[in-house]
Amino acid sequence: MSRTLMVNGTIITMDRERRMLENGAVLIDGDRIIEIGNSNDLVLKHHDVDKIIDCSNKLVLPGFIDAHAHAGHSLFKALAYDSVSYWMKIMTEVYHNNTTDEFWYVEARLAALERLKFGVTCGLSVLSNSQRSDNPTISINNAKGYSEVGVRQIIAVGPSNPPYPRKFTRFVENSRKEIYLDFDDLMIGTEESIKATNHSYEDMIRTFVAPFVLLTSTNQSGVTDPDIATNLSTHDKYMMKSIREMAKKHRTRIHTEAFGGMIRLAIKDENALLGPDVHLQHCTGISYDEVKILAETKTSVSSSPSAGQLINRCPVVELMEFGANVAISTDGTSPAVSFDMINAARKTQLVHQGALRDRFYLPPGKLLEMITIDAAKAIGWDDEIGSLEVGKKADLITIDMNQPHLTPSFMPVHKLILYSNGNDVCDVIVDGKIRMESREVLTVNESEIILEANKESRETIKRAKLEKYMEPSDEFWGSTRMYLNTNRYETIE
Repeated sequence: MSRTLMVNGTIITMDRERRMLENGAVLIDGDRIIEIGNSNDLVLKHHDVDKIIDCSNKLVLPGFIDAHAHAGHSLFKALAYDSVSYWMKIMTEVYHNNTTDEFWYVEARLAALERLKFGVTCGLSVLSNSQRSDNPTISINNAKGYSEVGVRQIIAVGPSNPPYPRKFTRFVENSRKEIYLDFDDLMIGTEESIKATNHSYEDMIRTFVAPFVLLTSTNQSGVTDPDIATNLSTHDKYMMKSIREMAKKHRTRIHTEAFGGMIRLAIKDENALLGPDVHLQHCTGISYDEVKILAETKTSVSSSPSAGQLINRCPVVELMEFGANVAISTDGTSPAVSFDMINAARKTQLVHQGALRDRFYLPPGKLLEMITIDAAKAIGWDDEIGSLEVGKKADLITIDMNQPHLTPSFMPVHKLILYSNGNDVCDVIVDGKIRMESREVLTVNESEIILEANKESRETIKRAKLEKYMEPSDEFWGSTRMYLNTNRYETIE
């Protein structure tokens, strides 16, 4: 196994003591961190290493972890942004009935490439915006794409929401084949996907059981008021039991989305999708009762910043003060966000400072925890990633601090969170292998991926007849608010 020594950097370990070492060094042997210390000492001690990386004027820290995003989105950035009220319906139809098997491989490579260049060494992706578990090929192609680029990936696969049966379309040998599947059919597909991908590619890929939402009898994409969220449905109970049994059978974790009203109902059932093996995304509009439930059950939460949180906020600060673990996620990348975790951290700070009317909330150190070690805890992988410690996996990134916007060089964590962005990531090492060096990706041909992604995206848009959603709003220029004079979703061409 090759040995690499990273020297002369400012090491931000994110270990329990949150140690920071100036003129620090990290020794990597194979896929593990073997030693962390002073550069001068480690150079003298390990002069026979295979490679030395000079990290002068760089921060060296654990790779970022994005605990929630969506497969498929990277090929549709900004599409239908001006028809956002219908965006979910538009994209569900595209993903379920207008994508080829090849689409999921091409999209995975593009998404993994973007994450890699932003310093994300581990990500989670729900298969489409409303789940695709009808055929394991989608999971297999997603895993293949991520493995080729060299980014850790968690595939979150599970049943789509009701009503059932749901229609799915596959394109096989230039023919279009429609199938209609009920919940049990989708659970069969989920299990096939887990068997095919979980712990594959030398454990670079893991697969979680992921129903699209915590409960399907409530509002599936927003808050349900307590006079409506009154009882669990028969399907809610059956779904949670089925998910629990599958996760236990395959020794994997559970991930899903939740909103206000769901958690206080779910806890009533013995198979509630809550607990240390679960992390919930969004949790916007949840009550203080639900905050306490999440803390008491040790359920982790991942939250993505958005303007919508000014209306129905995920109580990130309150959750953490009650003892819950909270990670920042991007929810990337459509219709209007990227995989830039530094940007997501800064937006999170602004959202909650504004909502709480207190500019002292969420200091930079806490924000960095939320995209490294706290995110690793949320996905149950903190025993190996999320911090730089002896014995852990060698997932590291460097930040080039020798730039005008990051100068002068003092207060490095403040500079990282308050002034930096994903494009300042210089080097990326995942599983002990150098994936990007001085912004050059070493694992794949970047230009080829971009060319293929453009081609696949255009073909899918044409197949689904979505060209109208590429047009700007009627009040795009010179107006302070977007307006459309025609309802594009209801227009029959």
